[in-house]
Amino acid sequence: MPAARARQPARGHRAVVVGPLPVRRPHRRRGRPRRRGAAAFGGCRRPPGRDRRAAGGGGGRCARAGLGPASRGYTGFGTAWFDIDNDGLLDLLTVNGAVQTIEALRRANDPFPLHQRKLLFKNPGQGRFEDVTARGGAAFELSEVGRGAAFGDIDNDGDEDVVVANNGGQPRLLINNIGNRNHWIGLRLVGAAQVGAQNIVSGSPGAPKLGTSEGGSRTRDMLGARVGIIREGGPTLWRRARSDGSYASANDPRVLVGLGQFTSVSRVRVVWPGGATEEWSSIPIDRYTTLKEGEGK
Repeated sequence: MPAARARQPARGHRAVVVGPLPVRRPHRRRGRPRRRGAAAFGGCRRPPGRDRRAAGGGGGRCARAGLGPASRGYTGFGTAWFDIDNDGLLDLLTVNGAVQTIEALRRANDPFPLHQRKLLFKNPGQGRFEDVTARGGAAFELSEVGRGAAFGDIDNDGDEDVVVANNGGQPRLLINNIGNRNHWIGLRLVGAAQVGAQNIVSGSPGAPKLGTSEGGSRTRDMLGARVGIIREGGPTLWRRARSDGSYASANDPRVLVGLGQFTSVSRVRVVWPGGATEEWSSIPIDRYTTLKEGEGK
């Protein structure tokens, strides 16, 4: 796999990772010790007794998928599914950093013994993932105290990039240069215009007001809407418009779907948060299109 590369933000610009929602901790009964070195992904904990033995010594379903053993011992602070090469199959990136001293680093007199490397898992299909961290390039050779990971198409070239926030360290901008080799479709889903709503003005003099149409009415991204990309001769690809997902981070709300070698889509189906369903046809690929609630069929 060609390498992803880390880029520092340009001078005068800041890479920002924001956290609009608090992180809710799972319930833990009093007196029970916290798990240390748990797998980074929910549901990847070792099954007890007979199920553990049947799974060949640990991990069960996630062990069979190739995720459980490889992620054990990593925190998974910044974790999200994304299609790194736009083949239509969701891959997995996890950004890691410990919250308690790593004894091996302490014994080596490391001045900040909390750092961990990132993990990258490729989805080749058939229900199993491949650990391709070693092929990720220089960005994945760094061991840092990773926390947030914000996903989105920063350079608008048709693939997802990642901004990584590190505790006590500089942010990393991981630019994806391989996803746009396959076809893709990008969608921004917006609600019906709300005339008379208060506008939010951008900082540039004379610039159009953010979140508004040319007529001055306000629109909003329809987070939570589900999108089905219907292809002739291939399974429907379902995605969700979202900005949540990773620790203390907000993602690009646009929906970007990899198509692999498919050169067209038959229809795009949107299930809006209110429950209504609409469809569009003749949506171009390899570019972004805005779909507005109420304008489909």
